[in-house]
Amino acid sequence: MMNSPPMMDQQSPNCSASLMEGFLQEAQRKSQSFEQPAPEPEMLHNPYAGFDPHAGINWLFPIDFTSSEYLPLIAEKCLYHNSLVILPNKNEKSFVTAITMYNIYRWYPLGKIIYVAPKRAMIDDQKAACERFMKLAPTDVVDMHSVKVHERARYWMGKRVFFISSTMMISDINRSAQDMPVMDKVKLIVIDEPQLDQRAHAKIIQKLLEFTKNFRVLCVSTTSSKTVEANLLKTWLISNIELQWGNPHETPEDWLMNKKEISHISVPPGPSLEALLMELKEIAQRYMQKLLVSKLIAKGEFERISVEQIQQERNRYEQTILTGVLRKDHHDVMLNFHMTEKLLRGYHILQRDGIVSILEHFIRENDVLVQADPKLATYLLKLRRGTYTSPHPKFQTLENFLREFHQRRADANVLIVVERVESGAVILQNLRKIQESKFKMIIDGNYSQDVEQFRSGMLNTLIVTVQVEPVLEIGKIDLIVLFNMTSQPREFLAHIARTRGSDPGAIVIFSTDGTEQQEIDNVMKTRRLFYYENRNILPIGVDLSQMMMHVSPGLIPPGFQPKGRQIYFNIPTTSQNVAVGEQPGTSGIGAPAGTSPSPQVGEKRKIVEVLADVPATYDAVNGQTYYEVVSLKQQNLDIPLSPGPAFTAT
Repeated sequence: MMNSPPMMDQQSPNCSASLMEGFLQEAQRKSQSFEQPAPEPEMLHNPYAGFDPHAGINWLFPIDFTSSEYLPLIAEKCLYHNSLVILPNKNEKSFVTAITMYNIYRWYPLGKIIYVAPKRAMIDDQKAACERFMKLAPTDVVDMHSVKVHERARYWMGKRVFFISSTMMISDINRSAQDMPVMDKVKLIVIDEPQLDQRAHAKIIQKLLEFTKNFRVLCVSTTSSKTVEANLLKTWLISNIELQWGNPHETPEDWLMNKKEISHISVPPGPSLEALLMELKEIAQRYMQKLLVSKLIAKGEFERISVEQIQQERNRYEQTILTGVLRKDHHDVMLNFHMTEKLLRGYHILQRDGIVSILEHFIRENDVLVQADPKLATYLLKLRRGTYTSPHPKFQTLENFLREFHQRRADANVLIVVERVESGAVILQNLRKIQESKFKMIIDGNYSQDVEQFRSGMLNTLIVTVQVEPVLEIGKIDLIVLFNMTSQPREFLAHIARTRGSDPGAIVIFSTDGTEQQEIDNVMKTRRLFYYENRNILPIGVDLSQMMMHVSPGLIPPGFQPKGRQIYFNIPTTSQNVAVGEQPGTSGIGAPAGTSPSPQVGEKRKIVEVLADVPATYDAVNGQTYYEVVSLKQQNLDIPLSPGPAFTAT
C-alpha cells in the first residue's frame, strides 16, 4: 500500500511561527524604508553643483594686451581638460593662468581656486599678472603666506582665490576634514613649475582627490625649465599637453644678439647719491648684524647680498618652527629679517633708480614696522625735504643722449624700457624738454591705440614698463634703451633680442657704476646660459598618450557650450574715457540713448563688451554687480577686431 504524500497546507507549529516572525520583520523594514527613503545617486552628489548658468554661457578673453594667436586656443582647452601648458616665456604662462583662474572663478561663485608654486617669487608674479590681466575681486583673494597659523582655517572658509606655496599647501591639506571642511569646494588647482617639486605636487593632487573628484588641474611651465618626467603625467591627472616653442626653427645663437649694435653706458652715482647710499647702508647693517650674530645668515659683502638670499634664509628659519623649535627671541628675529629685506630692497632701488623711486617705494609699502624705526623715518624725511638737480645721474645722462639722438635722426623711433613706473615718470618729464620728441608712456590698460600711433610714426618715443613690454607687438624699432634690467636676467636678454630681423636696431644699456654694472657685464658674458630653450622639456621617444589620463572631470553641465568673448578689462571708469556711440542702442546700460554712462564708484569695474547681447553679470553670493557691461559698436572701437578661431562669429 502506497503512502500518500503530505498535504501542502499542513505545516508544523514551529514552521508557522518562524514564517509569521519573518513577515513581521519584513513589514517593519518596509515601514522604515517608507518613512526614510534612501537618497538616489543624483541626490548624493551633483558634479556641477554651484555652476552659475548665467556666467556659464561664455568665457572671457582680454584683448587689452596684444597676444600670440595660439593663446586663445590654449586658454579654451585649459577650461575643458586637465592640461600641462609649456610656453616660451613666463608672461604668456601667467597670461593663460590668469584667464583660466578668472573664468572658473566666474562659473562657480562658491568654488575655490588655488594657485600653488614652489617659490615665493612665482606667487608674487602671478598675483600681479591676475591683477593686470583679469582683475579678480580683491575681497576674494588671499596670499596664505601672510596668514597666521591659527587663522588659516578661517581664511579657507571665507576666501575664494588662494595663492600658496607648495609646502604650506601640503600642511593645510593634511589637516583633518573637521579643521579644513572646504577642500571639497575646490574647482581649480594651478601648479606652477610642477617638475621642480615633483613629490610635493603629487601628494597635493592625490590628497585633494580624497575630498573631491570634480576639479580642474592646470600645470604650467616654460620651455627653459626642467624636463617633465612622463610617469608624472598620470599622477598630475593630465589629459592634454600644450607646447609652444619661442623660436621653432632657430637656435638662440642665430637670433639672440648677433648683428646687433650694443652699447653699455655706465654712470657714476656722484657724491650726493653716494652719501645717501652710505647712510641707508648703515641703517640696514644694524639689523643684518643681529642676524649675523644669531648665525641665521652668512657673512658677505653688503653690496652683493640680494633680497632673495635673505628671503631664503627667512624661509629656512620658518621651516625650523614647524618642527616645534621656537627661539626665545623669535619676534626679534622676525623683525630683523623683515627690516633687512625691506632696507636691502630700498638700497638697490636708490642705487639704480634714485630718490623718487625709493620714496614712492616706502610710501606704497606703508609698512608700520618700517615707519617705527626713528633713524629710517628721519632719513626719509631728509630725502623728502632735500633739493636735487636730478633724482639720479642716469636720468640727466639719458636726457642728453636722447636729445642728441633725435637731432641726428629725426625719423627714428625709440623704445625705453624701465623696471619701475617712477623711473618712467622722471624720464617722461625729461622728454618734455626735448623739442623733437613725441612721446607716450604705457603703464597698463588699453594701450593698443598708443602702439598703433608708434608704428605709424605719430609717436617717436615710447616708454614702457618691463611687465608690459613682452606682450607688445611693435615691429621694427630703431633704438632700444634698457634702464636697469638686471634683476631678471632672462627678461633682460629677451629685450635685447626684441629687434631681431633683417634690420635690427641698436641697443643702449644704462647702468650705475659698481654692482649694477658688474651684473650686466656678467649677464652679457654668460647670456647663452641664461636664455635657452630645453628641447627635451618633454621626453623624446616616449608614447605620452599611454602615460596620460584619457578623460578629465567635467566642470560644464550638459547642454552648456560656453562661447569665447573678447573684452576690454582695463577701460577707465570715468565717462569721458569710455567712447560710447551716438547711435541708438550704443549707450551705457541704464543710461539714456546717446549719453555717456555715469562714473562708477567703489570696486565696480566697467568691461567694454564687443558682443552686445549679454547683460550685466552679477555675483551670485551677495547679489551685487561685480562688473558692468558697456555695449559698443565695432566701428567705434579704437582697434580693429579680428576674432581668432577660438571665438564664435558675431
